[in-house]
Amino acid sequence: MIARAMGIDPYAFRLQNVVQEGDVSGTGQVFRHVRGEETLRRAAEAARWDAPKPGPYFGRGIALGQRPQGRAVSVARVVVDAQGHVTLCSSVPDTGVGFYSVGRQVVAEDLGLSAAEVGVTRLDTDAVPFETGAGAGTSVGAAHAALGAARDVRQQLTHLAAECYVWPEERIVFRQGRVGVEGAPERSVSLAELAARAIAALGHPIVGEMTTTAEEPEVTSFCAQVAEVEVDPETGQVTVHRMVTAHDVGTIINPLDHQGQIDGAVMQGLGYALMEGLQADEGRITTLSLGEAKLPTMQDIPDLATVLVEAPGGEGPYQGKAIGENPISPVAPAIANAVYDAVGVRIQDLPITAEKVLVARHP
Repeated sequence: MIARAMGIDPYAFRLQNVVQEGDVSGTGQVFRHVRGEETLRRAAEAARWDAPKPGPYFGRGIALGQRPQGRAVSVARVVVDAQGHVTLCSSVPDTGVGFYSVGRQVVAEDLGLSAAEVGVTRLDTDAVPFETGAGAGTSVGAAHAALGAARDVRQQLTHLAAECYVWPEERIVFRQGRVGVEGAPERSVSLAELAARAIAALGHPIVGEMTTTAEEPEVTSFCAQVAEVEVDPETGQVTVHRMVTAHDVGTIINPLDHQGQIDGAVMQGLGYALMEGLQADEGRITTLSLGEAKLPTMQDIPDLATVLVEAPGGEGPYQGKAIGENPISPVAPAIANAVYDAVGVRIQDLPITAEKVLVARHP
């Protein structure tokens, strides 16, 4: 709105004001690895921001969001038994963010196994002193704890392998289910063999544990959304034809789950923008069911284009970044800006219904 009032292109206006490395953010933080400008540029490029519109009632809108990575208090244990079975133990439920997949992957990566060789056990909350639970920080909290627990186990097994086989501890590696000496393939044993020997000597399984803290990291991530919409001049109906979503990401541990989080979040944002109304009358909610709230369905999905601005620097395992909630927030403002670009009316309350657009155009 400020850009339009000043006669400046909204994209160019954002480029002038986007937070740069070393700047203090609007909430008073100074972040490292700031990639807001690159994310914004990549989104505009993929959306062909300056290209001619397909028709007279088409519009493009852009929005840029930024969300700190967040942290959670998470407890993870990794247990290796006498048969060499590796199990990740956590009280975090797998609520759809894919923690069980990612947790197994990071444990397996650290111990030189395949993800299929790592099991998962859900701990009761009585088994841990405190646990934040599942949320936006799961991939940088619970999975980070899982990696820390795996590293604890690896350190213990490394020390035991050095003692049992008289190997130089600093050269011991874990690869493809075996433990051995770097550069000497003949000096290796299976993880199961090492575990059996070590546990027989110790009298108990090998257990590693890590608890993360809720300390806010100095890393954030940016998301830029560009919406292309068409507005019916007779009814005010808004149709979203295309959404370009660009993300400042770190190491992507599970590409399928990562993309699923983006697609689901974009559609959640679209529902919030266009149809999910929660009506109240004198303090009483009158939207009585999800049928009235009009959740988006498969038929409402526009063309979705994802741009990944990949760079190291995340706070999660292997420098990953959280992705679950980042794509939601900029969707509604991008659509609202596109509606203004299409027909010149500014809708400032959600959802952006056909009725609101029609009344705004013909007050």
